Amino acid sequence: MGASSQTKRELPPLARRETVVMGNQGYVSIVLRLIGVELYKLRRRAMSRILGVLAIIAVVIVFALIGSWALVTRSMPAASFGQTSVGTASNARALQARQDTLQSISQPLRLPDSFTTSAQIIDYVGLILIIILAGSIVGGEYSVGTVRLMFTRGPTRGQFFLAKLGTILACTILGTVVLMALGVVIGALFNFLLGIGSNLHFLTAAWLGHTLIYTLTVVLNLFVYAIIAVFLSILGKTTTAGVAGTLIWWVVENVLGSVLSIVGALGHGPVNSFMQAIPNYFISTNVDALQQNQHAFLLDDRSFMPQVSDVHALLMLACYLILLIGLSWWVMQKRDVTN
Repeated sequence: MGASSQTKRELPPLARRETVVMGNQGYVSIVLRLIGVELYKLRRRAMSRILGVLAIIAVVIVFALIGSWALVTRSMPAASFGQTSVGTASNARALQARQDTLQSISQPLRLPDSFTTSAQIIDYVGLILIIILAGSIVGGEYSVGTVRLMFTRGPTRGQFFLAKLGTILACTILGTVVLMALGVVIGALFNFLLGIGSNLHFLTAAWLGHTLIYTLTVVLNLFVYAIIAVFLSILGKTTTAGVAGTLIWWVVENVLGSVLSIVGALGHGPVNSFMQAIPNYFISTNVDALQQNQHAFLLDDRSFMPQVSDVHALLMLACYLILLIGLSWWVMQKRDVTN
């Protein structure tokens, strides 16, 4: 027995293969590597590719419909827009009317409108897709039982959680930038086919700054609802809980906000004022306020005034993020995953 123990103690440690590279064991370094692992997993999944293709198709379809409508209008005879039988002046007015109609229809295809048109598509289609993606990234680990294996691999639960959030944020930023750029390019191609030139007088350093801020508001909108999906997925331990629960939250919030605003405007008094003030604390209201403030600068349109200020909107969204991320972290740390 003693000889056997002596032999085991004298065995040299196994040599590490040259292909194995031990990275920095710092907390942030491990989180960054885990984000890389999550992104690799997403690239390998068919669902991620399908969601990406659906997002691209949605942008293409919307711009194609607008462009096709404009092309049809351009091909219509001038007589459809006014009488041309009286003389040259009447014919010129009909041609001008057709050109004005064409300019109006094709406006969403030209900068700066094409940029905001892409953002509006992302706010709806992209929101649904990122909710599905976020729910599957977190809830999928519980559904197939890999969460137990994941928590035994060395990194802490907090590092795995931060990696999930970092992956969702990376996908949100990448998807937003790609889809916005795609919309601008498609719009420019249709403008070329229509023969309508673009006036770039708006292109200044200030406009570019507001464009960056506007893009960040679109990312923030997607990210907040993705965090809701993460929280509900962890709480319900399924992808369905995260996806369905967040979509219900989004629909109820928008419907309830509209109903409260309408009912509150029907009368006067503290009760009506209270009802009108409740939607100011909803996620959708605060995100819309941030986007509308930047929208006014991008399109030089001050016709719409948001209900809340930028400071109020940022504080409310920060509170939502802190609460949802904090609760998600706490549930993940305390939950027993051995069953």
